[in-house]
Amino acid sequence: MIENTSSPAARDAFLFGALLGQTNDALIGAQEARGQQQLVHSDRLPTELRDDRAAFEALGFTFGTPDADDPLFTPTTVPDGWTREAADDHDMWSYVVDTLGRRRVAVFYKSAFYDRRADMHIVSVREYVDSQVDRGRPIVADGSWATPQAVIEVAQARMDDCTDHLATWAKDNVTVAARLRAERAQYAALVAQFQDAKGRP
Repeated sequence: MIENTSSPAARDAFLFGALLGQTNDALIGAQEARGQQQLVHSDRLPTELRDDRAAFEALGFTFGTPDADDPLFTPTTVPDGWTREAADDHDMWSYVVDTLGRRRVAVFYKSAFYDRRADMHIVSVREYVDSQVDRGRPIVADGSWATPQAVIEVAQARMDDCTDHLATWAKDNVTVAARLRAERAQYAALVAQFQDAKGRP
């Protein structure tokens, strides 16, 4: 069950914690962490979709009726074999991952009582590739979504981005320029890796 932190009872509990001497930052941080865990262990997902509902349904999601007592969330079935996971670096983000362990849907939930909101969107191949590169994790290709060709196209586009930005920063900021060169090298390595993968029988 996902606690409605904007309810009067939840607000009273927050104020009681403050009266006991806990700081607002500590109380809000704990509220965010609880909200994330409640979400990933529930059968609910945000009612607000950043992509067309039909696109989610094409992936295999099924939606019920938004909760009458908490319309921020809707009972939702994820595709067979897909699971939910909490982000390891931010309490407001969680993900629905596919059978290959790839983040396919990004779920935002801010459970703080003063600004409670939630939504979700379908992760693009570019977003997936960028996230894996940023986190230093391998990219898992398949034959239908993050295909080797799709990964190559993303990596080539990101190399072009780095080159364009280097034209601006190369002389003005050596630190930024060095980071851009390192990123370009990472994406160049991906192009080579997945070109090899395409050529294998």
